Amino acid sequence: MIENRRRFLNDFDWIILSLAVALAAFGVLEISSAEPTPGYWRRQVVGIVIGLIVLFITSMIDYRRIINIAPYLYLIGLVLLALVFTSMGKVVNSNRSWLDIGVFQFQPSEVAKVFTILFLAYYLSGVKKRPLDLRTIFWAGLIWAGPTALVILENDTGSALSYISFFAAILFLGGLRWGWLLAAFGAGVLALIIAVPYIKECKSYKCERVKAVYWPELAERKFRYQNDQSEIAVGSGGFLGYGLRESNQGKLRFVPEVHSDFIYAVASEETGFIGSFTALAAYMLIIMRLIQIARRARDRSGLLMVAGIAALLLYHVTVNIGMVVRLLPIMGIPLPLMSFGSTSMVATCFGLGLAISVRLRRFVN
Repeated sequence: MIENRRRFLNDFDWIILSLAVALAAFGVLEISSAEPTPGYWRRQVVGIVIGLIVLFITSMIDYRRIINIAPYLYLIGLVLLALVFTSMGKVVNSNRSWLDIGVFQFQPSEVAKVFTILFLAYYLSGVKKRPLDLRTIFWAGLIWAGPTALVILENDTGSALSYISFFAAILFLGGLRWGWLLAAFGAGVLALIIAVPYIKECKSYKCERVKAVYWPELAERKFRYQNDQSEIAVGSGGFLGYGLRESNQGKLRFVPEVHSDFIYAVASEETGFIGSFTALAAYMLIIMRLIQIARRARDRSGLLMVAGIAALLLYHVTVNIGMVVRLLPIMGIPLPLMSFGSTSMVATCFGLGLAISVRLRRFVN
């Protein structure tokens, strides 16, 4: 027993934990600085505590036991996503993507992402044929399409696109032919080229969000506002920033949703290039650690699962920061560990706990 505890303490990925806690603490500081209603930071601390408990419990459980029940977790995720369309569903920012069960509210799509990663890893790890044949790709695509379709129906485009990130990574590492990957990429590029004239003429709010970034002269002013204010916040921070609680864009509410989707904007304004770059470096270090864990996994299920988690985290960080600095359209994607929201926090910690579990058992047959 003592030997097992010593091994657990020695092999536990304290670097991932330290970086995650540091980012979460940084997020709490910025939420307390920019919160629209007093008390948000306390709720965030509760979410962090729950997330850390989930992380430690998950890391202590053999990840293969969790992957073995992946089909049931996947079904639970589908049921939760479907319940959004009942009377329990709640509309937030034009998206019907929240469940209100009285005691608390949560966003099922965040949890369903990890459950879908688990099921894809479970299914593809059992496929022995390489490269993957069409039948295997079809069934993997069906697994992916179920929750993705429900999220699209919720009108949550950002979350729906996040499902593509880990699906592509898992399929590629699962044995997808290079030719098919290149063909899919080419089809995507062609679709974008065809869509450009339509987007320029389209007047829906989603098209306006795209135009606000790439063709601002064609977008309505109200759709450019959030991009403009976020860009001002990031740029005005300079090298060292204004200091904590000294954000003009955040405190004066020029940037909407500054405590959640745009927390990186107020962080950049208050801590400048130094703070924003340090946070970005912490995310990159976590992702690199996840890639390292995936490479050293003892089996394919562990490799595919951790690769999917790394791809999902990379997507969230890239898209969130990309929309804050006006490189990508606004899609309502939270910044993991920093943005306000207990669902995202717990789901992220669950994913990190699964990865650490793979690391702890990399030498176990």
